[in-house]
Amino acid sequence: MTTQGRGLLAVWTDIEPAAEAEFNEWYDREHLGERAANPGFLNARRYGVVPAAPSYFAAYDTESLAVLGSPAYVHALRNQTAWSQRIFTHFRETTRMIAAQTANHGNGLGGAMLTLRLAPGGAGAAALAQELGRRVVESTAALPGIVRVTVALGVIAGLDADPTQPARLAAEQPRAVALLVEGNDVTHLQHAASETLREHALLEAGADSVLHTGLYRLQCAVMA
Repeated sequence: MTTQGRGLLAVWTDIEPAAEAEFNEWYDREHLGERAANPGFLNARRYGVVPAAPSYFAAYDTESLAVLGSPAYVHALRNQTAWSQRIFTHFRETTRMIAAQTANHGNGLGGAMLTLRLAPGGAGAAALAQELGRRVVESTAALPGIVRVTVALGVIAGLDADPTQPARLAAEQPRAVALLVEGNDVTHLQHAASETLREHALLEAGADSVLHTGLYRLQCAVMA
């Protein structure tokens, strides 16, 4: 089944080695549950890398893009817990994306995740997202062991950005595209990467280049 219209918050980050153990405890014992409790959030989940960089990836599905600019979520961002404030100082090489899901095939949450961030070509980000939905989403979702494929269209925002701005820009001026593929395990995702997600297929869909590829295993998920 293909759906669209949900929001997505995606975060790729490294963490200072000295803070990594506490970072993992913070995510599992406080942050995921806190975020999943926000009105309009559907889940909160985090992943650890299968050797590459950055080391961690987190994804949050929301009922709509508007949830990520809602008063409740903005209040949460502006009133971080003391533990969150301490942990954030140890984040390194962080990329934060706020986006609308323009294509979402499958309802499952996989035990492994392949993430790709793509630079749009001359036709623009919206056209790239549309072509990815048309060309690769269903064919990738049909491969063995793949449970969900998502195309996300939005903006990249820093951790210290005005919390009301990224959601507005994602709605008005989308300029970033991500492709998220969830599967039973890493092997199935590697197969998908070699079958339907080869670089030339992504370029043919309108990408100028592949900015990032990451392969991750699920570590913890909290459902709203």
